[in-house]
Amino acid sequence: MDTKDKDQEIIDRSESIAIQYLKETYGLDVTITEKKILPKMAMSWVTVSGHVTDNENLIFSVSVDYDSNEKESFSFNTELEEFLINKGYDPYIRDRGGDSGK
Repeated sequence: MDTKDKDQEIIDRSESIAIQYLKETYGLDVTITEKKILPKMAMSWVTVSGHVTDNENLIFSVSVDYDSNEKESFSFNTELEEFLINKGYDPYIRDRGGDSGK
């Protein structure tokens, strides 16, 4: 497998992890608009960005560590912050388990 194919496999896997994180943690269906792998010398992260499906004003970005296959960071705009809080979630809780964010 050449580097381009390997990078694409990493990006695809990271996108799936980000989508699963948002669905399982916040019950969100999302549309991905951008995926970017960071330079390997910087961090082993892929940043996945997009919006909540059917609401392009609710914007997010999830960084995934592709070595550990775990979400590393979650950032969002003010509109998504308010949306999550109104649904009863606390988007600032760092470690989530079972009923995370609630």
